[in-house]
Amino acid sequence: MSDVAISDERAKGIRRLLYVVLGFALVLFLLGLPLVFGDYLQYGLIVLGIALVLAVLGGVALQAVRGRTGPARRLCIVTGVATVVLSVPLIPIWIGLLTAITGVGLLVVVVAPEREPS
Repeated sequence: MSDVAISDERAKGIRRLLYVVLGFALVLFLLGLPLVFGDYLQYGLIVLGIALVLAVLGGVALQAVRGRTGPARRLCIVTGVATVVLSVPLIPIWIGLLTAITGVGLLVVVVAPEREPS
């Protein structure tokens, strides 16, 4: 299943979701800075670390989907799982729920069976 090519229609949806993940990484970076420079150094560093991980995974997966490389599907699954798992520490700053929904959405789009063209 991981070596199956991603269709153009599916790639479009996956790219959009990966852009959302990258957007969340940027928002987390911007939220993490005041936490680090304020009274919440440890939590701020966690938020910045999560932002970095999501940015790297999202960027690598996006490049793979654009180029339709072999591991594109696997990278998208890893990105989706990481987005869901890393959402747990973000629940106190409301964005955790949104990132979890995005991660689940990415997983659904990637692993759902392709529709037969009518």
